[in-house]
Amino acid sequence: MEESSKVAIFRSWLANKGGFLNPNVVFQQVPSGFNVVAKNSIEEDAAIVSCPFSLAITPGLARKALNAILGQAEGLQKWNERQLVCTYVSLHWILANDPSLPPELEHGPYIDMLPNPLQLRTSVYFTTDELEAFRGTNIYGATIDRINTWRSEWEQCVKDLQTHHFSIASQYSPDHYQRAATYLSSRAFPSTLLSKQPTLISQPDSYPVLLPGVDTLNHARAQPVSWVVSHPNSTTHPPSSSKDSEPSISLVLHNETPAGAELFNNYGLKPNSELILGYGFTLPNNPDDTIVLKIGGADVKWEVGRNALGIEPVWEAVKAAVAVQTGPETSDKGATDEDVSPYEMELWATETLTEMVEGLLSRLPVIPKTSEKLRPEVRTMLEHYVEGQQSILQSIVQFAQDKESSIIEYAQSQGVKLV
Repeated sequence: MEESSKVAIFRSWLANKGGFLNPNVVFQQVPSGFNVVAKNSIEEDAAIVSCPFSLAITPGLARKALNAILGQAEGLQKWNERQLVCTYVSLHWILANDPSLPPELEHGPYIDMLPNPLQLRTSVYFTTDELEAFRGTNIYGATIDRINTWRSEWEQCVKDLQTHHFSIASQYSPDHYQRAATYLSSRAFPSTLLSKQPTLISQPDSYPVLLPGVDTLNHARAQPVSWVVSHPNSTTHPPSSSKDSEPSISLVLHNETPAGAELFNNYGLKPNSELILGYGFTLPNNPDDTIVLKIGGADVKWEVGRNALGIEPVWEAVKAAVAVQTGPETSDKGATDEDVSPYEMELWATETLTEMVEGLLSRLPVIPKTSEKLRPEVRTMLEHYVEGQQSILQSIVQFAQDKESSIIEYAQSQGVKLV
C-alpha cells in the first residue's frame, strides 16, 4: 500500500524529533483524511506510536513560540489556552510561503497531515440547511454558541495583533481560527496524559494538548488501549525511540490486529452530541447518549442517559417546582397546604414531567425520507442523534408512568382514595 508524500515527510519528521511509529502500520487515504491500517499483523500489547513530551503542542509551547515570533505582542498574556494554540497552528498557514519561516513553527509536517476544511464534519462545518435540520435539539444551540465564541476569540486575537503585527493580523482569518479550534476539539488530549500516571480524566488545572502521531487513530468504543509514559532510563514497556533525555507517551493497543484491518483508539465514553460537536461522527445506538435537561427558571442543568439514567435529581427538582406552584399563594383554587395531599403533589409532578418531556419529543426534527440538502454522512449523524434523544425521552416518560402507578398503589395501601 503506497503512502502519500505527506505521510513520508511526517514519518521522517516524527522520527527525527524522537518519536516512534510502528513499522507495521500504514496511512490509508480516505475521504475524511487518513485511516491507520495494519500493513502486517500486529501482535497484542504492541506500541503503535510514541510522542516525546517536547513535541506536544501545549499552551505553554504556543505562548513561548508566539512571543519569539511576535515580539511580546500586547494582550497575548490575556489569551486563553485555545487562543494560544489556535494562533500558533494558524501561523503555520499564514507564514507557509515565507522564505524565512521562523524555526519556532516546527509542527508543519504534522499540521499538513490534518484534514482540510472540506473534509471536516463537525457541526460548525454544517451547511445552513444541515444545521437547520438539527433545530429543536441541543446540538443546534450548542453549535451556534460555539461559532459565536470562537468568532469572538478570533476577533480579540486580531485586535491584539493589529498594532504591532498588521501583516499577520490582516492575513489571520476566522476560517483559520475555526479550523485550528476544530482540530483542538477533535484531537486534543488533557494534559493529565503527560504524567507518570496518565489518565484521560481532566483535572481543574489540566489543559488541552495536541500529541502528533498519537492522535492519528480513529475511535472505537470500548477498544482496549493504554497510554504508557516512558521516562529516561526507564525499563517500562513499551520501548521508546525517544531521546534518552526526555519522557514520551505511547499508545498501546491490547488486541491483536490482522493485516489490512484499521487500528482504533478509544476516546472514552462520549454521547453522540459530543461526537457531533467535537469530532464529526456518531455511533449507532450509542449506549453513552445523554440529553441535557433544564427546569424553567433554574440555572441547574442535568444530563440524563438511556433508560432514564440520572433522572432522579430532575425528578426531585420537578417535585420542588410543583410544590411551589401549588402553594397557597399561587393556587387558583384557594387551596392550602392541608388541602393538597403529598400523593396528589407527586401525581402532579409526574404529569408535569411527562408534559415537559413530551414537549421535547415534539420538537425533535423529523428526518426527511429523501433530501438533497443533507450530505449522506450528516444525515447519518442526524439519524443516530435523534434516535438517541427519542430513546432517552421515551424512557423518562416511562419513568413518570411508573412513578404514577407506584404513587397510586401506595396511596391505596394507606387507605387514601385518589381521583
